[in-house]
Amino acid sequence: MPSRTLARLPSLLASALLAAAGPARADDRAAHGGFTGEVKPVLYVADVEESAPFFRDVLGFELLSYAGEEDDPYYADLAAGGLKFGLHEPAAPGQEARVGRQRIYFRVEDLERHRTRVAAWGAVPGAVVETGWMDYFIVRDPDGHEIVFAVTDPERHPIDPW
Repeated sequence: MPSRTLARLPSLLASALLAAAGPARADDRAAHGGFTGEVKPVLYVADVEESAPFFRDVLGFELLSYAGEEDDPYYADLAAGGLKFGLHEPAAPGQEARVGRQRIYFRVEDLERHRTRVAAWGAVPGAVVETGWMDYFIVRDPDGHEIVFAVTDPERHPIDPW
């Protein structure tokens, strides 16, 4: 066997094995990935002790717990219905750049009622925006993250983004 062929043997074998296995199907990938369907969004915030009460008292989320020293937490775990999400102070190089630059969407049952509620609790909600796929308004948290509250109506929104 010529030396060029010997040098390429590992890649030829890998190609042959992949070809024999056939194309990967989406259901195969999901089964092998072991995905549970849960996702944990995390927003980087400058000060967890400032941000967590804002999310609880002004936006209406449930504050579940803090992590870190009792007098100096670095993480807060919150909930919105069945969805958990976190607030995390930067701990590694590059994370500071993410503070105040994220957008997260929360589906609510009644958009106007929630908008009125968060305004009464001290938030400054933006105007309701109506699109072809959802209606929403935005509140900025103390760091500048865009917290989006949205509703979809199957009669008016043919695409359900959830």
